[in-house]
Amino acid sequence: MTRAIVLLLGVAIASPAMAQAPAPTPAGPSKEVCIESHSKGQDAREQGKLSLARKLFLTCAQASCPALVQGDCARFADDLGRTQPSITFVARDGNGADLPDTTVYVDEMLITTRIEGTSHEIDPGKHSIKFVHAGKEQVVTVVVGAGEKGRAVSATFGAPTPATVTGTQPVKPSEPVTKTVRPQGAKIMMIAGGALAVGGIALGVYGLSTLPSNCSIGSHECSAPPGDPVFDDASSAMTKVNIGFIAGGVGVAAAVGGLVWYFQGAKTTTETPEQQARALTPWLVPGGGGVSFKGRL
Repeated sequence: MTRAIVLLLGVAIASPAMAQAPAPTPAGPSKEVCIESHSKGQDAREQGKLSLARKLFLTCAQASCPALVQGDCARFADDLGRTQPSITFVARDGNGADLPDTTVYVDEMLITTRIEGTSHEIDPGKHSIKFVHAGKEQVVTVVVGAGEKGRAVSATFGAPTPATVTGTQPVKPSEPVTKTVRPQGAKIMMIAGGALAVGGIALGVYGLSTLPSNCSIGSHECSAPPGDPVFDDASSAMTKVNIGFIAGGVGVAAAVGGLVWYFQGAKTTTETPEQQARALTPWLVPGGGGVSFKGRL
């Protein structure tokens, strides 16, 4: 009877120790799964599905797989890690501010609901990237090459807002201006006529100054014997006088005509900001003149 009690006590004492024994660790993939992953991974790699292929190779690279399969899969997974491209997503508003609360789909598959600057692995080739922010969509088509890492794909939502003055009022664009336009040809005609009048009168006065003192313009005679050189000097002087005064008269007429044209040819027109930046301005300086143009043709 005493021995039976001792045996029962021994069983009672041993039971708690047995209950505290550690649970067995989960086993890795089976041999069949390893071999299947090894085969399917190679097929996916040949089809350009690098993401799927790398996932399969990581499965058969575990320690529970046969050594030969495990070695191949580990090497294949490492090679794909260097070959597989990756992209990052960027979403901004019209002023360039980041929009992190943007959902991104790649080929209609949800990738992320928030942009945080992380890279996402992708297969090489053509992809459709859809950005969704505040109910608006932007679709970007990209072609990603093998080994391309961290390529940024961006979308912009909205147009830039107008700049403001002192942070309160938006800057208004330049408005068309109504103005009276004078004929540019009239200005040129007045300047050219004035220049010709001044030059002609100056030549006439110079001719008078070179007329010999013993010759008279009124009588057209010179007090000198026939054959005297004074007659040639008088003829040359009178030629200058005639040319000068004729040119001066033409110049005065041109200046007056240009002045009349300038006022009678005036028109009221509306100019755009771009037209306002252009200007045709005549100029006159001692000894010369011309026309200057300001603006872009």
